[in-house]
Amino acid sequence: TTEIYTLSLHDALPILNRLEIEKAQLEDKLDGLRREMKQQNGTDSANNQQAFNDLLVEPVCLSNREFSDDPVPTDEIQALQRFQDNLEKEGIIFHERVIYSFHTSLKCAAINPLTVLAGVSGTGKTLLPIKYAKLMGIHSLVMAVQPRWDSPQDMFGFYNYLEKRYKATDLARALVRMDEYNNFRQLNSAYKNRMLLVLMDEMNLARTEYYFSEFLSKLELRRDVKDPSIPSQRKDAEIVLDLGSEGTEASRLWVGENILFVGTMNEDETTQSLSDKVLDRSNVLRFGKPANRLANDNIHFDEPLKLQGQLTHSHWKSWMNNPSGPSPWSENIANWTEKVNLALEKVGRPFGYRVEKAIRAYIDNYPGVGSGQIYKQAFADQIEQKILPKLRGLELSDSLTAECLGDMEMVIGELRDDQLSDAFQQAKEPNNIMFAWHGVSRH
Repeated sequence: TTEIYTLSLHDALPILNRLEIEKAQLEDKLDGLRREMKQQNGTDSANNQQAFNDLLVEPVCLSNREFSDDPVPTDEIQALQRFQDNLEKEGIIFHERVIYSFHTSLKCAAINPLTVLAGVSGTGKTLLPIKYAKLMGIHSLVMAVQPRWDSPQDMFGFYNYLEKRYKATDLARALVRMDEYNNFRQLNSAYKNRMLLVLMDEMNLARTEYYFSEFLSKLELRRDVKDPSIPSQRKDAEIVLDLGSEGTEASRLWVGENILFVGTMNEDETTQSLSDKVLDRSNVLRFGKPANRLANDNIHFDEPLKLQGQLTHSHWKSWMNNPSGPSPWSENIANWTEKVNLALEKVGRPFGYRVEKAIRAYIDNYPGVGSGQIYKQAFADQIEQKILPKLRGLELSDSLTAECLGDMEMVIGELRDDQLSDAFQQAKEPNNIMFAWHGVSRH
């Protein structure tokens, strides 16, 4: 027995020695892996700090240098008159009705988040919003829509998972700064009371449903949020950005009513038509013949125009009108609205509560609506922008179409708007097979 034990112990020693060597080697490898992990963690931490650097770049559109130090006129009509006067000094003429209509549409962004300027090329659709922002003291961002746009990433940017970096657009950079509730790296303190007009130029070069429809739904949901300072209430109306696994701090964005959205669209064979969803949530201003022309061919500028002071969101909200009770014109508006909807029902195109509410909001916020018969002018605008486009394509030979158009003609006659009446007659003239609405050319 003693021999066997001695032999076994003798044979086991080499094995034990080999195991000791392997243990030492494994411990060395483990130490090396720990060093690599520590180094990698440090690199990841640095990369995470740099992942959103592109969002931290201040967009040019929020620069203060473009505004003067002059105070903004406190009176809304005075501010609009100053805007119109400055346009004329530059030799640009827009009819007052067009200016008031555009301005009022922007004020109704809570219920109609998008203002669309439609028509043929060269009618001043892009010029009006750019000049409005510049001369009213509002920051502006022009986004040239491309035919290849097919997702919200084209508007906001995207997270590159290979580079582990977010590729931001100027719109995304502006939104993270103007969000007054989700404070991304303390960026919003200097921006949340500013105004920004976002112009999507030639927005129907691509299908709007692909890149903007979801965002438009979020904007519409804002009006159902009672208290946006409560995260659970504003959650459904927030934009969610894909910022990768490390981007939870800025993945949600609240787009407030201090950001206004305008789109231009050329109506020709090279563009896409807007869906009913987009149109129902928009005010559509159609431009006929060119609205911008030289007031004087020999005009000269002795000195640069002095621009407007910066318009704050607080100032903008002071121009808003949200009446708690009936207005003096409420009964007339209700009667006309009912007549119009009954007329549209005859051809299967009635409108719902959203449109009715939008019409009322537009009239209540029209500048000077409390004076005389201005409310008729405002209602005529809504007939032009929201109602008559619904009748496009109706066959004029159909008896129900004739009844509908006859009822509409009676309402339009009560509004005393000759230019609207003339445009309506042209749209249904006997030479047309279908009702062809092209808007009103104001001059």
